[in-house]
Amino acid sequence: MGKVAALPQTPTASAVPEASPTIAPVRGSDIGSHSRAAIQTWTGKAIPEQIHSRHLAEAHRHWLYHRATRQPQLRDMYSKSLNMYCDTILSLKVGDEQIVVSQSDSYIRNLGQDLRGVRISELKFATANSLRDINEDCLARKRPAYVRYISSLSDQNVYWEALVLPLSVDERSDPIFAMCYVSLLSEKIDVLQLLYDRSPVGIVAAVPIMNGLNKTDDARVLTMNGKARQILKLGPSGNLMHTVGELIRYLSESLGWSGISTSAEGPATRVDYRDPEGRQFSMRIELINQLILISLAEQGQSDIKTTSRFARLLGLG
Repeated sequence: MGKVAALPQTPTASAVPEASPTIAPVRGSDIGSHSRAAIQTWTGKAIPEQIHSRHLAEAHRHWLYHRATRQPQLRDMYSKSLNMYCDTILSLKVGDEQIVVSQSDSYIRNLGQDLRGVRISELKFATANSLRDINEDCLARKRPAYVRYISSLSDQNVYWEALVLPLSVDERSDPIFAMCYVSLLSEKIDVLQLLYDRSPVGIVAAVPIMNGLNKTDDARVLTMNGKARQILKLGPSGNLMHTVGELIRYLSESLGWSGISTSAEGPATRVDYRDPEGRQFSMRIELINQLILISLAEQGQSDIKTTSRFARLLGLG
């Protein structure tokens, strides 16, 4: 992370620099002081559940560590690991203005804009307007916010995640700094991981086990998401089965599910089950990019085809 720029000793209106006229959104629809971006926002206990980047997660834990005893200060958030691996942008609240006083070198390269010295109110476009509102809310409520958005400054539809932390100068003062840790979510695998972790559909991924005739006898389970564990009544860690065959036997022998019907849906196989309480579940098994993808959902609650559709959209089909 780049070093924090020297702050004005006595911030006044004359000390506030004019914004660069070259900083403008790539889409005309984003222009205007009243435009707002489609920014997803989480606060409180939802933040650690949603954060994808481990560096943002570390920054959040670091802030919470200090918050346990006092209001976190600006100097608290400077650690070697965070400075080396996090993109950051730091803004200072001066009266009704927010001024960008620091921006890491890597974030300048990734964003393609140097915002240091800019009044955020002068950036009259959708993303800046929304993030300014979020900064204000974090400072006023003295609480962090986690956000995801697509920047108005890029025509590449790059997906960002960011953590906004309110920081004070000392223990006795209210927060006036909004430190924003930023990470790219532009790679397909990152977006897929988000879908996988938060999916309303249970997902089990397995690798085919081939016999001597190059036919698939079974498949070794690689991973399953939280929803699959919930449906299968498993704990948060540790699988009770190592293969898909063991999984199928677990459904009948341990959970007491009984098969209702089997059908083909294109290249996929769908098996419907009923549990001892009378609830019906569907399992959809499909080979995608040399992986066996198993989708589980209670009928009437989720579309069992959602998972494979997202996989195709992400280029994995």
